[in-house]
Amino acid sequence: MAISKTTIILAIAALSVFGTNQYVHGKALSHPHRTVVNPDNYGNNDGGFATNWYRLRHATNVTVTYSSTANSNAVRKHLELPKGTIIGAQRYHQQVAPKNVAYTSGYMTPNLSYHLKSHLVNSKVYGFGAVSFKLPAKKVQQIVRPAYGLPYGSGTLYSGGVGAIKSLNRNVDAIKISSDGYIETYRNEPKKYPSFLGTLESHYQSKPNDSQRIVLSEKTGDTVHLYYAHHLAGVNDKRVHHSGDKQYRLTITNRHTPYQYNDSAYSSGKTIASIYSVGGSNYFTIIGSGRE
Repeated sequence: MAISKTTIILAIAALSVFGTNQYVHGKALSHPHRTVVNPDNYGNNDGGFATNWYRLRHATNVTVTYSSTANSNAVRKHLELPKGTIIGAQRYHQQVAPKNVAYTSGYMTPNLSYHLKSHLVNSKVYGFGAVSFKLPAKKVQQIVRPAYGLPYGSGTLYSGGVGAIKSLNRNVDAIKISSDGYIETYRNEPKKYPSFLGTLESHYQSKPNDSQRIVLSEKTGDTVHLYYAHHLAGVNDKRVHHSGDKQYRLTITNRHTPYQYNDSAYSSGKTIASIYSVGGSNYFTIIGSGRE
C-alpha cells in the first residue's frame, strides 16, 4: 500500500460512530485480531506511525491546533519552542516534504507537554493541541529515541487495553508521554463537547489532570521505569525514595502484541494498536492506520 493511500483522519473527519463500523444491539464491533509489525520498516508502505526524534538547534516557531468549544472547528495558534527542545516528527513523509526535513502534520507523532503550551490554553479550546511543523535540517539535530519515548505514534496511552479496542470505548482515561519529557494524565470528558470531531485525542481537556517532569528513564528490555518527584494522580506508581526528585517510579512494559481492528475514526479500513502495561494496568496506543 502506498503512503498516499494511508488515511489519517484529522479534525475534519467524522468519528467512528458515524463511520463504517458494524453494530450489534447498538454497540460498535471492531473485530480485533493479532497482527505482525516489522519494527525495521514499519510505516514505509503500510501506514505505520514511525517517529524520527530531533533536538532544536535554535528557538523555533511551530503551529498548535486545538478544537473550539463552540463548534469543534480547528483553532490554530503559534508557539515558540526554546533551543534544545526535543520533538518528534514523521519518519515517512515523502508525499509532503523532502526526506531530510523534520515534518509532522501534528497527528500521530509525539506531542509536546502542557508545560510548554499552557499559555495558549483558555476556556475556548479543548483537545491535546496537535503540534505541526516543517523544519529544514539546519534547524534540527537528529537524536536517538529517548528511553521514555514510545516507538510509534503520539505517545498517548489509553486505558482498557484490548477490551476498550473491542468495544470502541471512547470513555477512557489517557496518559500522555511528551517528546520533551513530561508524563501527563487526562480524564476523559466527552459529554462536555458532544459535537466534537476528530481522532480519539480530541476527547480531552487541554490541561492535564496531573503532570510530572520525568527526571530519569531506565530501559531494560521491553520495560522502562520512569522516575519523577511526586505521585502522579491517575496511575499506579510506586514510592521508592523519601527525598529528592526521583521519589516515585512508574513501570511501563511494551507487550509487543499489536492488534488490527476496524475504527473509522482513524481510517476507512484498518487501525493498529499496541498493548502496554502501565503500573500493572492494561493500556493501548495507536501505531498505524490505513486502507487494507
